[in-house]
Amino acid sequence: MSKAIITVSGSTGNIGHELINLLSAAKSSVRAVLRNFDRARPLPGVTWLQADVSDGRVLDAVLAGTDRLFILTDNGPGFGRTQIAMIHAAERLGIKHVVKLSALGASPHTQSPLAHEHWLAEQALEKSGMSWTILRPHVFMQNWLGEVADTVRSAGAIYAAIGAGKVPFIDARDIAAVAAEALLHPEKHAGQKYVLTGDVAVGYESLAQAISKATGREVVYQSLSMEEMRDRMEKQGINTEMIDSYLALAAYQKAGGPTERVSTSVNEILGRPARTIEDFAKDYRERF
Repeated sequence: MSKAIITVSGSTGNIGHELINLLSAAKSSVRAVLRNFDRARPLPGVTWLQADVSDGRVLDAVLAGTDRLFILTDNGPGFGRTQIAMIHAAERLGIKHVVKLSALGASPHTQSPLAHEHWLAEQALEKSGMSWTILRPHVFMQNWLGEVADTVRSAGAIYAAIGAGKVPFIDARDIAAVAAEALLHPEKHAGQKYVLTGDVAVGYESLAQAISKATGREVVYQSLSMEEMRDRMEKQGINTEMIDSYLALAAYQKAGGPTERVSTSVNEILGRPARTIEDFAKDYRERF
């Protein structure tokens, strides 16, 4: 009996990179889709396919012969249409199981344009005839490797607009591990929507302390108002939709309540605790 072919879109990002590693280690037959072939790596069982999935004309060629599919795209404007097109193509081509990387807060009532697009794609997947698993992670720790790492290196400071809000941030490597389980054992996870968080809600003050300990340099947290953060992001050239989505999420996090809620899904699915911010700071200390 031939191995199931697992196609992974978004195969070179923080989640995709780790997911490919895990599926290769599990001796799976993997088709890894990427836009820049320079980022392909020699891994057992992995075939790299250069394609832009936002071009609907290539979807049949990309997905043909696939048994299981992992959907992850960038969050640029209109990404929901791309994901819905992938879902329709997957159903047409007879793909059996789809794992979609979504977002916490995906709903028809969200104030976040990104979360709303994720919800629309979720709806298309749920209405399809395919088996599916939806992953709704909270904020990735790896997001700190961009702007936060830059300001830590340049100013010894972290800037955010969530005040004293606390969030159960999750390491993208744990998200990838859950995705791998859902792809390798779809019968266990079919029809499930998993909220994925770390095991404890923490604030940016705690992150500053964790980075300080890992690097041996003092790092402080400076809380900004929503207006100050918008001005900062506009000066960085970030588009309005991304800024609006970020600030909607920041306001939600600042208010506390549901955004602090911890999920046990990572523990239950992986049989181990989720990685902590201390683990993250230690593993990525060279980036700070």
